[in-house]
This record gives sequence, structure tokens and C-alpha cells, in this order.
Amino acid sequence: MADPKGVTERESYIIAQALYEFIRLEQSKPRDLRRWSDEQHAIAILHARFDNELATLVQSDVAAGCRPPDCVRKASIGG
Repeated sequence: MADPKGVTERESYIIAQALYEFIRLEQSKPRDLRRWSDEQHAIAILHARFDNELATLVQSDVAAGCRPPDCVRKASIGG
């Protein structure tokens, strides 16, 4: 991933939101159609680079009465 220097708070939020929605999309698919590796790496990236934004996105879902995607970190990037 690119060096986060120079990334604004708004840009960080947009990137985190894109990863979050990708995870939601993958988790909505039938199990045999999910891209497991991509999903797990997206979760790892969220935790590694965008933990604060992830917390905000989960809180927003809960406040809206939506079920957040499962973003529990199960693997590290490359592992």
C-alpha cells in the first residue's frame, strides 16, 4: 500500500469506506462465490491503516439499525 503521508482525514475515510463496503459485498455473496483472500486482506488493511475509520463506520451502521459486516481480523496481510 502507498505511504499514508499526505493523505487527508477525508481521503482516509473514503478509502476505509470503500474497503468496508467491499467486505459487506463479499459477505453477502454465497460462500462459494466469495473472494476469501481479498476479503481477509481488506479486513487486515482496515485494521492496520484505518482502525479509527472502521470504528466510525461500524458505529454508523449500528446507529442506522444495520448489521455491520464481520470485520474481525483473522489474518495479517501476506499471512
